[in-house]
Amino acid sequence: MTPLDDATLRQVQAANPGASTWLSANAGSGKTRVLTDRVARLLLDDVKPQNILCLTYTKAAASEMQNRLFQKLGEWSMMPDGDLAKTLSELGVTLATRELARARRLFAAAIETPGGLRIQTIHSFCASLLHRFPLEAGISPRFTEMDDRAAALLRDEIVELLADGEGRAALDGIAAFLTDIDLSRLTAAIAARRQDLPHSKDQQQVWRGLGLSPDQNRESLVQATFTKPDTEILVTLINVLNGATGTNDGKAAAKLVKLDPKNLDFDSIPVLADLLLTGSGAKTPCAAKVGKFPTKDSRAAMGSVAE
Repeated sequence: MTPLDDATLRQVQAANPGASTWLSANAGSGKTRVLTDRVARLLLDDVKPQNILCLTYTKAAASEMQNRLFQKLGEWSMMPDGDLAKTLSELGVTLATRELARARRLFAAAIETPGGLRIQTIHSFCASLLHRFPLEAGISPRFTEMDDRAAALLRDEIVELLADGEGRAALDGIAAFLTDIDLSRLTAAIAARRQDLPHSKDQQQVWRGLGLSPDQNRESLVQATFTKPDTEILVTLINVLNGATGTNDGKAAAKLVKLDPKNLDFDSIPVLADLLLTGSGAKTPCAAKVGKFPTKDSRAAMGSVAE
């Protein structure tokens, strides 16, 4: 037998079903081969096929593993004694010549296993358990699994119902703070965290979830946001922008002219945020536009106030 290199030796060791193994490796490095060899060695140890369970994340991975296993067992069933003995030896198994027939019968045993070899996704395995014990799980025995596309369609349908029903005002309020074309990402996030959301309309629970104190309201938010120095700075900024000749400064002045610096309210916050902070799509969202707003000439005209 040719000596094995370090990588192959580790694969043979990991395929030994007598040891509990945690396998971590890069893509294409042979993880599926190790798992396939491990199942083959279990079969060689006379473990019944129906007692072996292999779980993967995707249907493609499950199909690939099953195809490889059947290909391997099929090749064994047709190999001459010498080639089969060498192949098994490289797998880490040594069989006497009279025992090689047992390795050749594994293909037929796997094919004839009732229900086939159980190589399936985690989702399908969990679904099979729920189908066997629906009452214990507290669900309908006639349940069906929902795929990602069906879940997205259902969430869209719920949004439509809200938009046409009593939830329209709440939906409009949420939409005002979103920049997405639709609500798909938001509704998916809500569905994923549904266990963390309050089922009753308890304002204090909602406020705590947003990191706000129970007595937080628009007036207290305005008081916490604006101080007297802010008002004085804003007056200077408006005066400078009104006297500026640049296009960008003129656009900013047109937005700020709607505000009363001495009487800033809740509606003033988004106007100032739009001018002074970067948008949600920026590399650093909601960051101060330092060096970009106001323009260089306006900053010079503001003097030390610009800092």
